[in-house]
Amino acid sequence: MTGTETKWSGRVREWEATGKTAAEFSTGRGFAASTLRYWASRLRHPERYSAVGAKPAQRIRMVRVTPAATRREETLDVVVGAARVVVRTGFDGALLREVVDALGGAK
Repeated sequence: MTGTETKWSGRVREWEATGKTAAEFSTGRGFAASTLRYWASRLRHPERYSAVGAKPAQRIRMVRVTPAATRREETLDVVVGAARVVVRTGFDGALLREVVDALGGAK
């Protein structure tokens, strides 16, 4: 047991013998009631606080998540003779001109 554990073990035993609440016991003693309760729990359940037998730490990988575009996908049907070309938002204008030319639609 470390020096700190020995010190808190004595404080916890003394507190439990008084029957007082942690807040009542800790008043004016230089430590918080929450610290007293923590050490009482830690000393009663060392397996919860011990590195021995503890689950190995899991790595957490942070990633930036950006929302998908919410704009509606718009389409345009271009009909050249018997051919139908569907043009979507963000199309390549130069490519569309080449396709229309190839289909014989541009004069």
